[in-house]
Amino acid sequence: MSICNPISPRLVLVVVLAAAGCAEVPPPPPPPGPPPVAAALYPPWTLHQSPEGIDLRWYPDNTPSAAANDVARRHCAIWNKSAEMVSDTRDGSAEIARYRCR
Repeated sequence: MSICNPISPRLVLVVVLAAAGCAEVPPPPPPPGPPPVAAALYPPWTLHQSPEGIDLRWYPDNTPSAAANDVARRHCAIWNKSAEMVSDTRDGSAEIARYRCR
């Protein structure tokens, strides 16, 4: 009978990791969140644009209205203006919004 008990390889690994400061394994990173609004499946179509404003059309089932707001905001920002929605109507399953740059 041997007086030396063999040391478990698992125990050795735990001791080595603890000595190295690696006793705790960090949690996995969180899953990625939803895509940004600007990355909508289908961007709004521009019906009319000028320095005074922009008219947009989109299908709400495929594109959030925030995407249209972002397009209007970026359009008006070209002239150092802000976008203001003047009207928002439905045409069948499409949504049409008119924005004024002010």
